[in-house]
Amino acid sequence: MFLRHNTFLLVRIRLPPDHPLLRLLHYSVSPSAHPPPQHPSTAPAPAPPHTAELWIAKALASAALLRPQRLPAFRVLAPSPLAAAAAVRLAPCAAAALRIFSALHSPPLSLTPSEHSYHHVISFLCQSGRHSDALKLFDQMMGQSGYFPDAGFFSFVAGSCTNAGLLDATATLLAKGSQFGCHIEPYAYNKLMNSLIAHGRAQDAVALFENWIKEGLYSPDVWSFNVVIKGVCRVGNVQKALELFERMDEFGCSPDTVTHNILVDGLCRVKEVNRGRELLRRLQKDGVCMPNVVTYTSVISGYCKAGRMEDAMAVYNDMLESGTVPNTITYNVLINGYGKAGDIESAVGMYQQLMLRRCPPDVVTFSSLIDGYCRGGQLDGAIMIWKEMAQYHIHPNVYTFSIMIHSLCKQNRSDEALGLLRELNMREDISPRTFIYNPVIDVLCKGGKVDEANLILSDMLEKGCHPDKYTYTILIIGHCMKGRISEAITLFHKMVETGCYPDNITVNSFISCLLKAGMPDEVDRIMLIASGHASSSQKVCSRQIQRLDISVAV
Repeated sequence: MFLRHNTFLLVRIRLPPDHPLLRLLHYSVSPSAHPPPQHPSTAPAPAPPHTAELWIAKALASAALLRPQRLPAFRVLAPSPLAAAAAVRLAPCAAAALRIFSALHSPPLSLTPSEHSYHHVISFLCQSGRHSDALKLFDQMMGQSGYFPDAGFFSFVAGSCTNAGLLDATATLLAKGSQFGCHIEPYAYNKLMNSLIAHGRAQDAVALFENWIKEGLYSPDVWSFNVVIKGVCRVGNVQKALELFERMDEFGCSPDTVTHNILVDGLCRVKEVNRGRELLRRLQKDGVCMPNVVTYTSVISGYCKAGRMEDAMAVYNDMLESGTVPNTITYNVLINGYGKAGDIESAVGMYQQLMLRRCPPDVVTFSSLIDGYCRGGQLDGAIMIWKEMAQYHIHPNVYTFSIMIHSLCKQNRSDEALGLLRELNMREDISPRTFIYNPVIDVLCKGGKVDEANLILSDMLEKGCHPDKYTYTILIIGHCMKGRISEAITLFHKMVETGCYPDNITVNSFISCLLKAGMPDEVDRIMLIASGHASSSQKVCSRQIQRLDISVAV
């Protein structure tokens, strides 16, 4: 009678219709209702509570949330830990679960929390993004209650914190676990190191890795070494990567293809391509861990970046002889390498090889070909490839547009460049960049079309693309060449006001124009403005003014 009275008394409390506690009360008065979704917990699940304990649990949960002052009355019933655990599991949200847990396991009831209750609430808090509360409760569980989580649950909490970006908190948590003698899966350590490297903290990842090994906190696996070797390669410390590679045997780890690919790529990135190729040859000779398309492509890419196309082709031929099939990335690397070397015929030949092997071309394939044609001054060939892209339903990206627009502007084909710029502006999936607008503005200003250049500037601002110092310099000089000195001065002031500070080229060029226009007073003002941001410019400008004054006097 007591339980029924208290439960229905709580139900009659007026709450907003969308209040989450109404869900809890629905569970409390409807034994047939489905419970809230359960959350992962590796602790042994408690036995199902008896019907009487279930009603006690529902009343406890309701009282803890809505009438905490009535909790002392439950001491007469001496609720069991099983009932307390069931009450926590009735919570409809993480905040409610934490409130019920805190109320039941603090005075006046001070019920002993079960390990499963800790796991349930901590899991609920982690999944709700309340990691700070979860970590506090985790410390309480290990410190005060003496429950030591198993590897699965520890890895779950550490992984959740890592996913939330709490990398330092995760490192602290893993250190605490080791101090308490908890076995922790290598996966948790590896995931933290991988996240640190992804956030640009490769050195921190390596330091933690070496400290963990030194203190014997965990035994690294192959993935552990792959993660940390990739991290040091990313920051260019290939020597450290090789040292770690040599230490793998100490822990019974055999380097796999991924390990070798990371090392080969790292060597090629720091321009030690020959060493990368030596490692590739060693793999071919040993036959234990065979190189794959990634290994070959890394070496080919290294040689292409160094302009050593003969060596790149030698590796490519070795690749074919070994039976390894090139992919689109392999051909893109070769096409780009030949294009930059000015050998457009070979670049086209590799494109034809790509098509013969039925490798699907992508935007990088076509952009590399277009760039090769443009570098060789064969703009019509580039336009032909641009049109061919449409046949494969491949859309040019921002860099494809940039290559074409720059090349058109170099050949003073401003109308075609403007056409491509308009096409770019219509693309909602591409954010225009300043380096695309600048050559168009430059070619217009050099052609005396300053008004059209001003319209391009307006388009830039409308698109949220902020002009840089090159944009302003081009426009300032363009206005000066048209005799629009006042507009040039306005642009200079606007440039400074927007935080785009002038450099030597801007200041020197502008001062030359002002002196030629017979405006020495304006020169002093420009120098005064520029001196605060470019002291070196002032010295250069002073020398230039002296030279100009002498020439005028003569």
